[in-house]
Amino acid sequence: MLEFENLEDHRGVDISQIRRQLRMSVEERVRDMVHVANVMIEIQKTAQASMLRQVD
Repeated sequence: MLEFENLEDHRGVDISQIRRQLRMSVEERVRDMVHVANVMIEIQKTAQASMLRQVD
């Protein structure tokens, strides 16, 4: 049976994600972080628009 490492530390930080990013080049890491930021912005815009439609 395989033993799995803890995926999160005591603060809830995803260790596997940090390890994956450290294996990336700087350019890949920046590209990944920009993509994540853009997805979060779109989620926020969608949530705000949804909340505005509920008020109307």
